[in-house]
Amino acid sequence: MFNIIRTIVTFVVFFFIGFCAYSIIRPLWAHEATVEEAPLNCDEIDLGTYDYTQVSTNRPTRNNNPGNIRKTGRDYYGETSNDPAFESFAAPEWGYAAMFDLLDRLYTGLTLSEAIYKWAPPVENDTERYVKFVAKKTGYDRNEYKVNVNDPSIMNFAKYMSVLEGMKGFSDADVDLGYLIWKECYND
Repeated sequence: MFNIIRTIVTFVVFFFIGFCAYSIIRPLWAHEATVEEAPLNCDEIDLGTYDYTQVSTNRPTRNNNPGNIRKTGRDYYGETSNDPAFESFAAPEWGYAAMFDLLDRLYTGLTLSEAIYKWAPPVENDTERYVKFVAKKTGYDRNEYKVNVNDPSIMNFAKYMSVLEGMKGFSDADVDLGYLIWKECYND
């Protein structure tokens, strides 16, 4: 009998605590659902400045430029002026966002193989090795996979491209955040 009373009292106490917590949190949820957020101002985002030269001093890592993008005259968010020939960024996330922007503008619809041959031409790269590496790591067919930056599968594509470009010290979170930045700041 004592166990039944204890069980009932425990149930009533937990029910009361849950009801009180719900009563406090519910108005906050309702408020959040009705508050309109200001649009993101990509010029004001500050991810800090990252120096990965303790990991590697190669150009892509030093410049937080995972795609090893050459200067093009285009202005990118998070851009710095550390290198006269290649883009440089305050953080790798900005570099990934620029990489997604470039893939979107100039590579959409190309196959994996066509995109990599365009990105890293054989005159200065072992492009066939690059294609095989990215295809193997992603599991994407070199002739079937089409570049589409609106498809999140592009994150794996860019991640393994950056490995071959020489980027060191980055994380999957850098790629993910770069993709989110691209969606918010570049994808008009």
